[in-house]
Amino acid sequence: MRIGYIYDLKAFPPKGGNHRHAYELTKGFIKFGHEVSVVDDPTMPSTTNYTSELSDLKSFIESIDILYVRIDARLTRKWTVLNKLMVLLDNRPVVWEINSPASENLAYSWLGGKAAFNNTQPESSLKKLKRWFHAVRKMPGIFVEEQHRKKLARFVNHAICVSGAVGKYAAHDLGIRNISIMPNGGPLITNDEIVERDKRRNDNDFTVVYTGSAIYPWQGLNILIEAINISASQSLGLKFVIATNQKTDMLPVTSNCLVLVGLTQDEVRDVICSADVCVAMIPEWPWAKYGFHGSPTKLFEYMALRRTVVTSNHGQMSEILNDGIDAILCSYDTNELLSKLLELKSNREKTRMIGKNAWQRVHEEFNWGCITEKTLLIFESIVNRNSKTY
Repeated sequence: MRIGYIYDLKAFPPKGGNHRHAYELTKGFIKFGHEVSVVDDPTMPSTTNYTSELSDLKSFIESIDILYVRIDARLTRKWTVLNKLMVLLDNRPVVWEINSPASENLAYSWLGGKAAFNNTQPESSLKKLKRWFHAVRKMPGIFVEEQHRKKLARFVNHAICVSGAVGKYAAHDLGIRNISIMPNGGPLITNDEIVERDKRRNDNDFTVVYTGSAIYPWQGLNILIEAINISASQSLGLKFVIATNQKTDMLPVTSNCLVLVGLTQDEVRDVICSADVCVAMIPEWPWAKYGFHGSPTKLFEYMALRRTVVTSNHGQMSEILNDGIDAILCSYDTNELLSKLLELKSNREKTRMIGKNAWQRVHEEFNWGCITEKTLLIFESIVNRNSKTY
């Protein structure tokens, strides 16, 4: 099968979860013997790259059996390549990989200036007003964007949605009839590799790890920082490690927390394997019509390395994980987070068992290979039917 995969970013080398998703699927399609063509991503390995010139886009369409499109918070109405290709389709079927509605762009308005993120002093009335104006200014553009998506969605045969919330959005807001839900995944990491990395651990302290951004308020780092400060002041015996690519003023400077900046992926995996628990706390998204709609890649990366994850008890996390069995679900509250961590510290055998169950689930269903196979089955079904919805 000849697959055309477009995404409004340069996905290789991967720099974040969105890059990782595109890269892993592309690699998987090729591994299973399919040809993959991309647009404006010349560094993507083993693919045929086309430019965004009109003549090249026509050649791109002629070279594929199906068009696969990544839709996230970026504006489709300003994505020239997508809009040209949707006109040039010439009866090729289209599948959208939907990761986000346009309203995700309100995250900074709702979370960026709140006291919970600043972590130092109560939010002033002026900051609240600024956040409100920030959101108000974005609303007309979001409305226009959603209307544009709905117009394009008439030509979409199938939507693969990263979460149940995104599935509702695709069905009710975009009017797409055929929908599949596929969470993000993690790598398949062998027991031998994990054991080898575990040996590099140089102490027996109960260690809590966070990996990811230090600047995006929806990553939930603020609540962990509050827990770190309380743990330090009360000498609770918890050690924390934060591995991030950005050094910011909000990062803690305490004796119980080590901050590491700019690590390679291999080094990050060693950090994760130095942990007893990894944290992926995500705040609620009260402005979002269907609630938090993400599928955090860090969640599956932690699980793939056989770590126990403490994560938020809402959204996809509460839909696919089982509290006390393959994860620990926690409300977005600092005191409850600390309580959960101390419970795990007091029962390390239970902590190890939860991590083992999590690793097993990644091997059974939450891995990139499994996601690739499911995606290809959808493609093959559509291509074989030569289905048309327009």
